[in-house]
Amino acid sequence: MTHTTLFELCCIGGSLFVVSNLWFFFRVLRPLHKLVLQAESLTEGNFNSFERQCGGIPEIRELQRAMSGMVGHVGRAQEQRRAFAEQLADGQENERKRIARELHDDTVQSTIAVTQGIDIARNWLKTDPDRAAQMLQLAREQAVEIVNNLRNLIGGLRPPALEELGLIPALEMQLGALHGITGHLHVKGERRRMVEAQELTLFRVAQEALYNVTRHSAAEHVHIHVNYQSEGVLLSIQDNGQGFPPPTNLGDLAFQDHYGLLGIQERVNNLGGWFKLESEIGRGTMLQAYLPTTEQSQPDNLVRDPVCSAFIEPQQAYGSCQHELTTYYFCCPVCQGAFQKDPALYLGTKIAVDASPA
Repeated sequence: MTHTTLFELCCIGGSLFVVSNLWFFFRVLRPLHKLVLQAESLTEGNFNSFERQCGGIPEIRELQRAMSGMVGHVGRAQEQRRAFAEQLADGQENERKRIARELHDDTVQSTIAVTQGIDIARNWLKTDPDRAAQMLQLAREQAVEIVNNLRNLIGGLRPPALEELGLIPALEMQLGALHGITGHLHVKGERRRMVEAQELTLFRVAQEALYNVTRHSAAEHVHIHVNYQSEGVLLSIQDNGQGFPPPTNLGDLAFQDHYGLLGIQERVNNLGGWFKLESEIGRGTMLQAYLPTTEQSQPDNLVRDPVCSAFIEPQQAYGSCQHELTTYYFCCPVCQGAFQKDPALYLGTKIAVDASPA
Protein backbone atom coordinates (compact mmCIF):
# COMPACT_ATOMS: atom_id res chain seq x y z
CA MET A 1 0.00 0.00 0.00
CA THR A 2 1.48 3.34 -1.05
CA HIS A 3 1.74 6.42 1.12
CA THR A 4 -0.81 8.14 -1.13
CA THR A 5 -3.40 5.39 -0.64
CA LEU A 6 -2.85 5.39 3.11
CA PHE A 7 -3.24 9.16 3.21
CA GLU A 8 -6.49 8.92 1.25
CA LEU A 9 -7.83 6.29 3.63
CA CYS A 10 -6.93 8.47 6.60
CA CYS A 11 -8.71 11.43 5.00
CA ILE A 12 -11.78 9.35 4.31
CA GLY A 13 -11.77 7.97 7.86
CA GLY A 14 -11.30 11.42 9.31
CA SER A 15 -14.08 12.82 7.17
CA LEU A 16 -16.42 10.04 8.24
CA PHE A 17 -15.53 10.67 11.87
CA VAL A 18 -16.21 14.40 11.58
CA VAL A 19 -19.46 13.85 9.65
CA SER A 20 -20.69 11.24 12.12
CA ASN A 21 -19.91 13.52 15.05
CA LEU A 22 -21.64 16.43 13.36
CA TRP A 23 -24.66 14.24 12.63
CA PHE A 24 -24.70 13.01 16.23
CA PHE A 25 -24.44 16.57 17.52
CA PHE A 26 -27.17 18.08 15.34
CA ARG A 27 -29.53 15.10 15.34
CA VAL A 28 -29.11 13.83 18.91
CA LEU A 29 -27.18 16.05 21.34
CA ARG A 30 -28.62 19.44 20.38
CA PRO A 31 -32.25 18.22 20.21
CA LEU A 32 -31.78 16.52 23.58
CA HIS A 33 -30.40 19.73 25.02
CA LYS A 34 -33.45 21.62 23.71
CA LEU A 35 -35.68 18.97 25.24
CA VAL A 36 -33.93 19.39 28.60
CA LEU A 37 -34.42 23.17 28.43
CA GLN A 38 -38.11 22.67 27.66
CA ALA A 39 -38.45 20.32 30.64
CA GLU A 40 -36.72 22.90 32.89
CA SER A 41 -39.12 25.55 31.59
CA LEU A 42 -42.00 23.24 32.46
CA THR A 43 -40.83 23.01 36.08
CA GLU A 44 -41.18 26.82 36.23
CA GLY A 45 -44.84 26.56 35.26
CA ASN A 46 -44.59 27.15 31.49
CA PHE A 47 -47.08 24.61 30.10
CA ASN A 48 -46.40 25.81 26.54
CA SER A 49 -42.72 24.88 26.64
CA PHE A 50 -43.11 21.72 24.53
CA GLU A 51 -44.94 23.46 21.70
CA ARG A 52 -41.63 24.38 20.03
CA GLN A 53 -40.21 21.57 17.92
CA CYS A 54 -36.74 20.44 18.90
CA GLY A 55 -36.08 18.27 15.82
CA GLY A 56 -33.65 15.40 15.94
CA ILE A 57 -34.02 11.70 15.26
CA PRO A 58 -37.56 10.20 15.17
CA GLU A 59 -37.21 8.76 18.68
CA ILE A 60 -36.55 12.23 20.15
CA ARG A 61 -39.45 13.75 18.22
CA GLU A 62 -41.70 10.94 19.47
CA LEU A 63 -40.51 11.56 23.03
CA GLN A 64 -41.28 15.26 22.69
CA ARG A 65 -44.75 14.53 21.32
CA ALA A 66 -45.41 12.15 24.20
CA MET A 67 -44.24 14.72 26.76
CA SER A 68 -46.27 17.43 25.05
CA GLY A 69 -49.36 15.25 25.17
CA MET A 70 -48.81 14.47 28.84
CA VAL A 71 -48.36 18.16 29.68
CA GLY A 72 -51.50 19.02 27.74
CA HIS A 73 -53.40 16.33 29.61
CA VAL A 74 -52.20 17.60 32.99
CA GLY A 75 -52.81 21.24 32.06
CA ARG A 76 -56.34 20.53 30.93
CA ALA A 77 -57.02 18.49 34.07
CA GLN A 78 -55.79 21.42 36.18
CA GLU A 79 -58.05 23.85 34.32
CA GLN A 80 -61.02 21.53 34.79
CA ARG A 81 -60.22 21.07 38.47
CA ARG A 82 -59.83 24.83 38.96
CA ALA A 83 -63.18 25.53 37.29
CA PHE A 84 -64.81 22.76 39.30
CA ALA A 85 -63.27 23.99 42.58
CA GLU A 86 -64.52 27.53 41.93
CA GLN A 87 -68.01 26.29 41.17
CA LEU A 88 -67.91 23.99 44.19
CA ALA A 89 -67.05 26.92 46.45
CA ASP A 90 -69.90 28.96 44.93
CA GLY A 91 -72.25 26.00 45.30
CA GLN A 92 -71.36 25.56 48.96
CA GLU A 93 -71.95 29.25 49.61
CA ASN A 94 -75.30 29.16 47.80
CA GLU A 95 -76.28 26.06 49.79
CA ARG A 96 -75.48 27.84 53.03
CA LYS A 97 -77.61 30.79 51.93
CA ARG A 98 -80.48 28.46 51.02
CA ILE A 99 -80.35 26.67 54.38
CA ALA A 100 -80.14 29.98 56.26
CA ARG A 101 -83.10 31.34 54.29
CA GLU A 102 -85.20 28.23 54.90
CA LEU A 103 -84.40 28.23 58.62
CA HIS A 104 -85.19 31.94 58.94
CA ASP A 105 -88.27 32.14 56.73
CA ASP A 106 -89.81 28.84 57.74
CA THR A 107 -88.49 27.38 60.97
CA VAL A 108 -87.80 30.58 62.89
CA GLN A 109 -91.01 32.32 61.84
CA SER A 110 -93.10 29.22 62.55
CA THR A 111 -91.48 28.82 65.97
CA ILE A 112 -92.30 32.44 66.79
CA ALA A 113 -95.91 31.79 65.78
CA VAL A 114 -96.04 28.76 68.08
CA THR A 115 -94.71 30.71 71.07
CA GLN A 116 -97.17 33.52 70.40
CA GLY A 117 -100.02 30.98 70.24
CA ILE A 118 -98.98 29.49 73.56
CA ASP A 119 -98.84 32.96 75.17
CA ILE A 120 -102.32 33.76 73.87
CA ALA A 121 -103.70 30.41 75.06
CA ARG A 122 -102.22 31.02 78.51
CA ASN A 123 -104.05 34.33 78.75
CA TRP A 124 -107.33 32.61 77.77
CA LEU A 125 -107.05 29.74 80.23
CA LYS A 126 -109.24 31.38 82.88
CA THR A 127 -111.53 33.52 80.73
CA ASP A 128 -112.13 31.18 77.76
CA PRO A 129 -110.75 27.62 78.32
CA ASP A 130 -112.31 26.20 75.14
CA ARG A 131 -110.70 28.87 72.98
CA ALA A 132 -107.40 28.35 74.79
CA ALA A 133 -107.57 24.61 74.02
CA GLN A 134 -108.17 25.35 70.33
CA MET A 135 -105.17 27.70 70.28
CA LEU A 136 -102.96 25.07 71.95
CA GLN A 137 -104.11 22.47 69.40
CA LEU A 138 -103.19 24.89 66.58
CA ALA A 139 -99.78 25.50 68.21
CA ARG A 140 -99.21 21.75 68.43
CA GLU A 141 -100.03 21.30 64.73
CA GLN A 142 -97.60 24.09 63.85
CA ALA A 143 -94.90 22.44 65.99
CA VAL A 144 -95.43 19.11 64.18
CA GLU A 145 -95.13 20.92 60.84
CA ILE A 146 -91.87 22.50 61.98
CA VAL A 147 -90.49 19.07 62.90
CA ASN A 148 -91.48 17.64 59.50
CA ASN A 149 -89.88 20.56 57.68
CA LEU A 150 -86.66 20.13 59.65
CA ARG A 151 -86.64 16.41 58.89
CA ASN A 152 -87.02 17.16 55.18
CA LEU A 153 -84.21 19.70 55.38
CA ILE A 154 -81.93 17.28 57.20
CA GLY A 155 -82.87 14.46 54.83
CA GLY A 156 -81.85 16.58 51.87
CA LEU A 157 -78.44 17.21 53.44
CA ARG A 158 -77.81 13.67 54.65
CA PRO A 159 -80.60 11.08 54.38
CA PRO A 160 -81.12 9.24 57.71
CA ALA A 161 -82.30 6.12 55.84
CA LEU A 162 -78.86 5.79 54.28
CA GLU A 163 -77.06 5.72 57.63
CA GLU A 164 -79.64 3.63 59.46
CA LEU A 165 -80.77 1.15 56.80
CA GLY A 166 -78.23 1.26 54.00
CA LEU A 167 -78.05 2.03 50.28
CA ILE A 168 -81.00 -0.02 48.97
CA PRO A 169 -83.70 1.43 51.30
CA ALA A 170 -82.37 4.93 50.63
CA LEU A 171 -82.64 4.35 46.87
CA GLU A 172 -86.15 2.98 47.28
CA MET A 173 -87.14 6.19 49.05
CA GLN A 174 -85.62 8.27 46.26
CA LEU A 175 -87.57 6.36 43.62
CA GLY A 176 -90.74 6.65 45.68
CA ALA A 177 -90.42 10.44 45.69
CA LEU A 178 -90.43 10.68 41.87
CA HIS A 179 -93.37 12.42 40.22
CA GLY A 180 -94.49 11.57 36.70
CA ILE A 181 -91.76 8.93 36.24
CA THR A 182 -92.00 5.26 37.15
CA GLY A 183 -88.94 4.04 39.01
CA HIS A 184 -87.70 0.44 39.12
CA LEU A 185 -85.01 -0.91 41.44
CA HIS A 186 -83.16 -4.13 40.57
CA VAL A 187 -80.70 -5.70 43.01
CA LYS A 188 -78.30 -8.48 42.06
CA GLY A 189 -75.91 -10.33 44.32
CA GLU A 190 -75.78 -10.56 48.09
CA ARG A 191 -76.66 -7.26 49.76
CA ARG A 192 -74.13 -5.92 52.22
CA ARG A 193 -73.26 -2.68 53.94
CA MET A 194 -70.27 -0.72 52.76
CA VAL A 195 -68.19 1.91 54.46
CA GLU A 196 -69.92 5.25 54.94
CA ALA A 197 -68.04 7.11 52.21
CA GLN A 198 -68.81 4.44 49.61
CA GLU A 199 -72.55 4.26 50.37
CA LEU A 200 -72.84 8.03 50.42
CA THR A 201 -71.01 8.33 47.09
CA LEU A 202 -73.23 5.79 45.33
CA PHE A 203 -76.32 7.45 46.80
CA ARG A 204 -75.18 10.87 45.54
CA VAL A 205 -74.56 9.35 42.09
CA ALA A 206 -78.13 8.04 41.99
CA GLN A 207 -79.49 11.28 43.42
CA GLU A 208 -77.77 13.40 40.76
CA ALA A 209 -78.84 10.99 38.01
CA LEU A 210 -82.49 11.05 39.12
CA TYR A 211 -82.36 14.83 39.35
CA ASN A 212 -81.18 15.01 35.74
CA VAL A 213 -83.79 12.46 34.64
CA THR A 214 -86.68 14.41 36.15
CA ARG A 215 -85.42 17.76 34.92
CA HIS A 216 -84.01 17.07 31.46
CA SER A 217 -84.81 13.63 30.07
CA ALA A 218 -88.60 13.65 29.50
CA ALA A 219 -88.45 9.95 30.42
CA GLU A 220 -91.35 7.76 31.50
CA HIS A 221 -89.31 5.04 33.19
CA VAL A 222 -85.99 4.92 35.02
CA HIS A 223 -84.25 1.74 36.15
CA ILE A 224 -81.65 1.55 38.90
CA HIS A 225 -79.51 -1.60 38.95
CA VAL A 226 -77.30 -2.37 41.95
CA ASN A 227 -74.95 -5.29 41.34
CA TYR A 228 -73.11 -6.52 44.45
CA GLN A 229 -69.99 -8.21 43.09
CA SER A 230 -67.29 -10.03 44.99
CA GLU A 231 -64.83 -7.15 44.90
CA GLY A 232 -67.06 -4.13 44.41
CA VAL A 233 -70.49 -2.67 43.69
CA LEU A 234 -71.72 -1.56 40.26
CA LEU A 235 -74.51 1.04 40.16
CA SER A 236 -76.35 1.66 36.87
CA ILE A 237 -79.10 4.18 36.20
CA GLN A 238 -80.86 3.99 32.84
CA ASP A 239 -83.84 5.96 31.50
CA ASN A 240 -85.88 5.85 28.30
CA GLY A 241 -85.75 9.61 27.77
CA GLN A 242 -84.71 11.78 24.87
CA GLY A 243 -80.96 11.43 25.48
CA PHE A 244 -78.25 13.91 24.55
CA PRO A 245 -74.81 13.93 22.89
CA PRO A 246 -72.32 13.53 25.79
CA PRO A 247 -68.90 15.22 25.58
CA THR A 248 -65.91 13.13 24.61
CA ASN A 249 -64.27 14.08 27.88
CA LEU A 250 -66.51 14.54 30.92
CA GLY A 251 -64.06 17.11 32.21
CA ASP A 252 -65.25 19.44 29.45
CA LEU A 253 -68.50 19.81 31.41
CA ALA A 254 -66.57 22.17 33.68
CA PHE A 255 -66.31 24.63 30.79
CA GLN A 256 -70.07 24.37 30.11
CA ASP A 257 -71.13 25.17 33.69
CA HIS A 258 -72.47 21.63 34.22
CA TYR A 259 -70.88 20.44 37.43
CA GLY A 260 -73.24 17.76 38.75
CA LEU A 261 -71.88 14.86 36.68
CA LEU A 262 -68.34 16.15 37.05
CA GLY A 263 -68.76 16.26 40.81
CA ILE A 264 -69.90 12.65 41.10
CA GLN A 265 -67.10 11.54 38.78
CA GLU A 266 -64.70 13.23 41.16
CA ARG A 267 -66.27 11.46 44.13
CA VAL A 268 -66.07 8.05 42.44
CA ASN A 269 -62.49 8.50 41.25
CA ASN A 270 -61.37 9.59 44.71
CA LEU A 271 -62.56 6.23 46.07
CA GLY A 272 -60.66 4.27 43.44
CA GLY A 273 -63.66 3.53 41.23
CA TRP A 274 -64.69 4.44 37.72
CA PHE A 275 -67.55 6.40 36.22
CA LYS A 276 -69.11 6.03 32.77
CA LEU A 277 -71.80 7.94 30.87
CA GLU A 278 -73.51 6.77 27.68
CA SER A 279 -76.28 8.63 25.91
CA GLU A 280 -77.72 8.99 22.44
CA ILE A 281 -80.46 11.26 21.18
CA GLY A 282 -83.74 9.35 21.14
CA ARG A 283 -82.30 6.31 22.95
CA GLY A 284 -82.07 7.48 26.55
CA THR A 285 -79.13 7.73 28.92
CA MET A 286 -77.21 5.22 31.01
CA LEU A 287 -74.90 6.17 33.84
CA GLN A 288 -72.63 3.67 35.60
CA ALA A 289 -70.44 3.96 38.68
CA TYR A 290 -68.27 1.23 40.14
CA LEU A 291 -66.64 1.28 43.56
CA PRO A 292 -64.24 -1.40 44.81
CA THR A 293 -65.14 -2.66 48.26
CA THR A 294 -61.85 -4.43 48.81
CA GLU A 295 -58.53 -2.79 49.57
CA GLN A 296 -56.66 -1.42 46.59
CA SER A 297 -53.93 -3.64 45.20
CA GLN A 298 -50.46 -2.23 45.86
CA PRO A 299 -47.19 -2.92 44.03
CA ASP A 300 -44.49 -4.86 45.83
CA ASN A 301 -41.74 -3.34 43.68
CA LEU A 302 -40.98 -0.04 41.99
CA VAL A 303 -43.41 0.36 39.06
CA ARG A 304 -44.20 2.96 36.44
CA ASP A 305 -47.50 4.73 35.88
CA PRO A 306 -48.62 3.79 32.32
CA VAL A 307 -50.05 7.28 31.69
CA CYS A 308 -47.46 9.78 32.94
CA SER A 309 -44.54 7.30 33.32
CA ALA A 310 -43.92 8.46 36.89
CA PHE A 311 -42.23 5.88 39.12
CA ILE A 312 -44.34 4.64 42.04
CA GLU A 313 -42.68 3.36 45.19
CA PRO A 314 -43.81 -0.01 46.66
CA GLN A 315 -47.13 0.24 48.51
CA GLN A 316 -47.51 3.91 47.46
CA ALA A 317 -49.90 3.69 44.48
CA TYR A 318 -53.00 5.87 44.47
CA GLY A 319 -55.04 3.15 42.79
CA SER A 320 -54.91 0.19 40.43
CA CYS A 321 -56.96 -1.61 37.81
CA GLN A 322 -56.71 -4.75 35.74
CA HIS A 323 -56.61 -4.82 31.97
CA GLU A 324 -56.17 -8.03 30.01
CA LEU A 325 -55.02 -9.95 33.11
CA THR A 326 -52.34 -7.35 33.93
CA THR A 327 -52.49 -5.03 36.95
CA TYR A 328 -51.57 -1.39 36.35
CA TYR A 329 -50.84 1.13 39.09
CA PHE A 330 -51.40 4.90 39.09
CA CYS A 331 -49.98 7.88 40.91
CA CYS A 332 -53.17 9.98 40.94
CA PRO A 333 -56.90 9.90 39.99
CA VAL A 334 -56.23 11.88 36.79
CA CYS A 335 -53.94 9.18 35.41
CA GLN A 336 -56.23 6.36 36.54
CA GLY A 337 -59.28 7.98 34.94
CA ALA A 338 -57.43 8.61 31.67
CA PHE A 339 -56.20 5.02 31.50
CA GLN A 340 -59.60 3.49 32.26
CA LYS A 341 -61.18 5.61 29.55
CA ASP A 342 -58.82 4.37 26.80
CA PRO A 343 -56.15 1.84 27.89
CA ALA A 344 -54.95 1.18 24.34
CA LEU A 345 -53.92 4.82 23.98
CA TYR A 346 -51.28 4.39 26.67
CA LEU A 347 -50.32 0.75 26.33
CA GLY A 348 -49.44 1.24 22.68
CA THR A 349 -46.89 3.97 23.27
CA LYS A 350 -45.86 3.92 26.91
CA ILE A 351 -43.09 2.01 28.59
CA ALA A 352 -44.17 -1.26 30.22
CA VAL A 353 -45.78 -0.72 33.58
CA ASP A 354 -43.36 -2.91 35.48
CA ALA A 355 -40.26 -1.32 33.97
CA SER A 356 -37.56 -0.32 36.40
CA PRO A 357 -35.39 2.80 36.18
CA ALA A 358 -32.03 2.45 34.59
